[in-house]
Amino acid sequence: MEILTSDPTWFPVAAALASSLLATAADVKTLQIRNTLTVPLCLTGLGFHLWLDGWQGVSLSVVGISVGFGCLIVPYMIGILGAGDVKLLMAMGSWLGGYQTALVALFGCLSLGALAVVLMAKREGLPAVWFNLQLSVLRLQTIRRHLFGNREHLKDIRSMARDPNQRDNLIPFSVMLAMGTCVLVLVISAG
Repeated sequence: MEILTSDPTWFPVAAALASSLLATAADVKTLQIRNTLTVPLCLTGLGFHLWLDGWQGVSLSVVGISVGFGCLIVPYMIGILGAGDVKLLMAMGSWLGGYQTALVALFGCLSLGALAVVLMAKREGLPAVWFNLQLSVLRLQTIRRHLFGNREHLKDIRSMARDPNQRDNLIPFSVMLAMGTCVLVLVISAG
């Protein structure tokens, strides 16, 4: 118990890392992250911080949950992430707090971008990478239309997961959250 109170930063990061690895194993296999993982993770994070710091700790957890929600709700709304990914980051946020949750999301998104570029370069060549980077800039400029306009032209994650031809094109985001958490561990260790 003394290690938890003398340096309480390691335990929440370890809990988030372990849960992201569990979610990754399930997500890679089934393309789903179940509530049986995210709900207990969220509640234990709240409970841990309540035990450690009282209501101030609960406040830290709630901020982490809110940051996790805020970071991934837009990608979920436009159909590029599943709800399980959002709930996983929220649950991890209950352990990590707002700042570290934002770092995990940032590192996870950067990992996803790097992986997507490598896979695209391997499959389609560097000209396709350059074209898609330019296209991404145009898409970012019009994201408001995607949020509030007609979404029928966007492929739904669930329908892609059911289609054997499209399933291989999906990258489980829990893998990126696990990678982001590993980078967070390295950043904390170096600091």
